[in-house]
Amino acid sequence: MTRPVPVRRAADGEAGALGLLVARAFAPLPLTHWLVPDDPDTRVAALGGQFAMLVAHGMRHGDVYVAGDGDGVAVWFPPGPPPEIPGYDERLAEVCGPHLPRFVELDDLLHKAHPGEPDHAFLALLAVEAPVRDRGIGTALLDAHHERLDADGMPAYLDASGPDSRRLYLRHGYADHAPPYGPAGLAALYPMWRAPR
Repeated sequence: MTRPVPVRRAADGEAGALGLLVARAFAPLPLTHWLVPDDPDTRVAALGGQFAMLVAHGMRHGDVYVAGDGDGVAVWFPPGPPPEIPGYDERLAEVCGPHLPRFVELDDLLHKAHPGEPDHAFLALLAVEAPVRDRGIGTALLDAHHERLDADGMPAYLDASGPDSRRLYLRHGYADHAPPYGPAGLAALYPMWRAPR
């Protein structure tokens, strides 16, 4: 019998470690190879810096869930545009260095693709460490917030980061919302929408 995966709220001081978790999980993706075409350590460092900012922002203005022994994380934002990350442009330049133009290009694409209406929750990030995938961690992270969304009658939006994650979200009630998109001709992101149950 499979034991349920425990899920908790992120604690103060965890943003850096959780940002690196997301960076490690996303580092093999074609999109992140485009963002930082250098060696894997440079890629994880640059991605981790940006993701740590997003995790910290989610902890202040949304909901950040951690699963298992810190094996997975999900970052949700409530309806409406979240406040700007203070000093984001300068901080992004610091962590991304020479790769900044590509990070800015991707940010612009994500903002343009994001639907304005109707009101919806936004799953900004969901990542699970590679060695513990296929153990129900992603499902536990989704279920933790879907219960709230369903109780409130609130739909959700996300950009799946590839075909594998798209399949996970399809199993949890999401449907394709628009064609895949991405920079440099990459069909790397899959916009998806979930109606409340």
